[in-house]
Amino acid sequence: MHCCNSTTFWPRAGASFVKRYAGIWAWVAVVLCAGPLPAAERFIVENSEPRAEIVIAENALRTTRLAAQELQDGIRKISGVRLPIVTEPSGRAVRIFVGASRHAPVRADGLAHGAFRMASGEDWLALVGEDTEFTPIEPWAPNNTDLVNGRPLREWRRITGSLWGLPNPLIYKDRLTLPGDTGLPDAERTGKASRTLSLWAQDERGSLNAVCGWLMRLGARWYAPGELGEVMPSLRTIPLPRLDETVRPDFAIRRFNVRFGVHGRDTALWAMRLGLRDPYGIEAAHGLDTLTDHEEVFAKHPDWYAMMGGKRRFERGANNHLCYSNEELLEETVRYVRAVFDHYRMEVVSVMPPDGYTAICQCPQCVGKDSPERGQSGLASDYIWDFVNRVAKEVAKTHPGKKVLNCAYGIYTLPPEKIAKLESNVVVSIVGGRRPMNNQPADQEQCANLRKAWLAKTSQPLIIFENYPLTDRGWYLPTYTPHSLGASINATKGVSQGEDIWLTVRQEFEKQPDLGLTHFMVYFTQRMYWGGRGADVDAQFREYCRLFYGPAGAEMLAFFTHCEAHWQAMEKDKALADTALDLFAKAKAKADATSLPGRRLALVDGFLEGLRHKAAQLGTPRGPVPVLRLVSPARDRIVIDGKLDDEAWVNAFPSATVRLRELQTGRAPTFGTTVKAAWRGHDLYFAIRCDERRGDRPNSTTTRHDDSALWAGDAVELLIETEAHSYYQIAVNPAGAVCDLDRGVPRDKWFSWNAKAEVATHIADDHWTVEVRLPIAPDANDPLNLLAGKMPTRSLPWHINICRQRIREDGAEYSAFSPTGTDGFHAARKFATFYQGNSFEFDHGPPEDDFLQAVRVASDLARTGKRAEALDAYIAAAGPKASALQQSHALELAAPLARYVKQSELSAQLIARIPLVAVRKVARMQELLDAGKAAEVVAQFAAEDFSKWPFWKRGDGHHARGHAYFLTKAGARAEADLAAAVEWIGDSRVREAAHFLKGRNREDNLKNDAAAAQVYEAIVAGRQRFGGADEFGALQGLARILTRQRKFDEALATLARAKPDELQGVWKASFLKAIEDVNKARGR
Repeated sequence: MHCCNSTTFWPRAGASFVKRYAGIWAWVAVVLCAGPLPAAERFIVENSEPRAEIVIAENALRTTRLAAQELQDGIRKISGVRLPIVTEPSGRAVRIFVGASRHAPVRADGLAHGAFRMASGEDWLALVGEDTEFTPIEPWAPNNTDLVNGRPLREWRRITGSLWGLPNPLIYKDRLTLPGDTGLPDAERTGKASRTLSLWAQDERGSLNAVCGWLMRLGARWYAPGELGEVMPSLRTIPLPRLDETVRPDFAIRRFNVRFGVHGRDTALWAMRLGLRDPYGIEAAHGLDTLTDHEEVFAKHPDWYAMMGGKRRFERGANNHLCYSNEELLEETVRYVRAVFDHYRMEVVSVMPPDGYTAICQCPQCVGKDSPERGQSGLASDYIWDFVNRVAKEVAKTHPGKKVLNCAYGIYTLPPEKIAKLESNVVVSIVGGRRPMNNQPADQEQCANLRKAWLAKTSQPLIIFENYPLTDRGWYLPTYTPHSLGASINATKGVSQGEDIWLTVRQEFEKQPDLGLTHFMVYFTQRMYWGGRGADVDAQFREYCRLFYGPAGAEMLAFFTHCEAHWQAMEKDKALADTALDLFAKAKAKADATSLPGRRLALVDGFLEGLRHKAAQLGTPRGPVPVLRLVSPARDRIVIDGKLDDEAWVNAFPSATVRLRELQTGRAPTFGTTVKAAWRGHDLYFAIRCDERRGDRPNSTTTRHDDSALWAGDAVELLIETEAHSYYQIAVNPAGAVCDLDRGVPRDKWFSWNAKAEVATHIADDHWTVEVRLPIAPDANDPLNLLAGKMPTRSLPWHINICRQRIREDGAEYSAFSPTGTDGFHAARKFATFYQGNSFEFDHGPPEDDFLQAVRVASDLARTGKRAEALDAYIAAAGPKASALQQSHALELAAPLARYVKQSELSAQLIARIPLVAVRKVARMQELLDAGKAAEVVAQFAAEDFSKWPFWKRGDGHHARGHAYFLTKAGARAEADLAAAVEWIGDSRVREAAHFLKGRNREDNLKNDAAAAQVYEAIVAGRQRFGGADEFGALQGLARILTRQRKFDEALATLARAKPDELQGVWKASFLKAIEDVNKARGR
């Protein structure tokens, strides 16, 4: 900051509060060139009369016009007076020069990165900064239609002779459209309002910064978007100050992820008023996506892509990772970077890997290049940064002064150890370089140490990239941490060139329900980008409470202070959460709900709904969940060999044996999983059998410990919340590789824990097994090793979930002991109860209002004959909150109910609504079968290739078409379909139905009694009790075949197995008729 002297000036309007909060506007601290104003002072507004005019250049730049309009509007809001905008001074009024012009006595030279100058004379005030008009470089897409049509991409590929993607394809979203008369001189405004004025986020707006800086010294504040977020003083008189001050920001980059053209006018103006700067030419994250995330690139260069589980992989819409040992990829990256420098005139090009990077390529060139001894944060640091450094070295040969960027992120967060100093043209952007929400001293010390370590490796100033709490992903904790936010920004001044902040910003940002948190984070972040290392966030924070919340200011100060100290504990501590809510309730009671402070309090009130739900949840027992009960400790030693032949498993109690269900819907999975548990000494054991299709090999993607590549293939997971800790995660794949994580610590430390698990696996022809021993520590003295806890009892049970994922090219299936009703395993409130002891009914809260409960209710209604009510319940379950899989499941169950209640038209409509194609086709086939139109099923679906379907629906497709072939007497085709159906159906009842139909087809259509008898016998073999229709049908089928073979006694004995005298209703009559038929054939 450069000033004429150090005398501080505060205008009269602010005198009542300026003395107390002298530091709050450090970024616009007013410094006079001389002492007190002379007696004959001049005014901008005097007693609500205009005494000044706003002067801009002829044909002023659009950013200058915006600045002039902001000044005109600001003075009007403050004083009620509208100052005219002119291009020629009248000579009768104080002149306020906005932006550079031939009349302005002040120039914008040297005012880079949004810096500005405020200077005054006897009858003038100049508010000047650098103003520019950004113009995108062709090819670029001016709208989404052009982007989708592919015109700019085709042109870019023609220019470069490449298959690369288009850099910055969404730049059109950075354009804001304002009324055409914005900032025009008064004499030119007539008829211009209907036109438009377009501004870009990449414009330089130094003069607007000057205007907003001067309005702030008058008392203006923009705490949130729109008029609700605006605080304006009421002044009848505004004197002309005497000053000469240059204000420079502390950072050149001041981004947050607002899109001017998407998130609304109010949000865009708010961001500009706070001093946002999104400079063109500095790319940020995941630049290599643009280069490689294209199927045609993979088709031509598969070796550029990472090998996982022995295969190079590419999946549309996924994060497709690369082989950074591949020299061709390096050369192509260098060529791409040079082309972007040359054509789009970028200054910094991102060569950051695609997102979601958790494991390095497994090809022979890459094996051994990771660093597992450095933990997850440094696992790939040497591997990735070596690639980045080599790209930078090559680029520097042709483009000195240009730079390449990579983020310190994920498994390459830590600096590389094998590179003493990065090339001088490498820019490091640290993701989580401040983490202001993690406001404990140890957390901030860790961030400071990370910055220090990177500064030792790079010649360039750092960039800080922060993901602020993403409220659209369910964030509800009140992370109001102004002091650590301010201190962490001050700590990076002088070593960072700026920040890129991401948080939840929706369309009409000012109307989103979580604005009560997001405005707070954005405001204090942007304001702390100015004012030097001594910028005082505490003064700004206290002023915010007082000005924004008025009569509730003191109470809101207490609320925010409590949240800052305790927000991290509120996830588990109901008392602290309740205290926060009580403090806010006191603040809310202080202001009329219809007043401005009351409406601002409503913003915070809306955000706190999530905390209220959490507090209520903490005070409510879990809903009903499954129970896994151990009866007594295992007596004999359990050998961990994967064979599951120990006495503890062979004679496991039924209560200690469970099966998994599909994760989102609760249905039987296609490939079942059985789990048994045991406790012996201080060890917990699990035996897990994962069914497979005969002959199929399980999909293992790693053989190494703590290799995140494990989750790209098949795995089982144990999620364990002991009475002492919540919670642990142990994942095992078919190859026996283990990933063990402590989910109760910050994410970057998850992998620092070791379960010390003993694991063995075994792969058979139609299943694979896992055997696990988990040693249990009775306390938490060693938090880095072993599960902490004591044997679970009825008084202190544990909560667990056992999960499986089966990943194939033709689909994926996820299952769990306690289905979560979501697409993820990690829903701790859904964990099952786990204990050892006698049978016991645990208290529980009401069922969660989710898809699983909705389907459970519908199923109960259908089972009790209330089919119309069940139909409505299934339709409701398929609402917009349900996933595509859940909607498909519910609608498939609803359609036959609609037919049952004679609403065939509704059935067709429900089937048409099913989002997943394979499910929709099965429902359609079943509809035709129910209508007696088997021939039409054959006509429509004879050519259907079920091998292209997701494997988990393939069996139902074969079953339905096989049924149609059976009914149309196409025996051979029915045999093929029904045989295939049995291989792919997981639900035992449905599989038995398909099996029985195969027997009927052999008997009725193929006329092969011997083959039919084999099927029927397989259905009833070993059974002592019968209850299902297919079991009864199999007995009757065997009796028919035996009768035709004239084995009448055997036929009667077979029918007697059903105990006909004990049967009721239709089945009793049916068996009596079958007995009569045997006797009649015998001649009796």
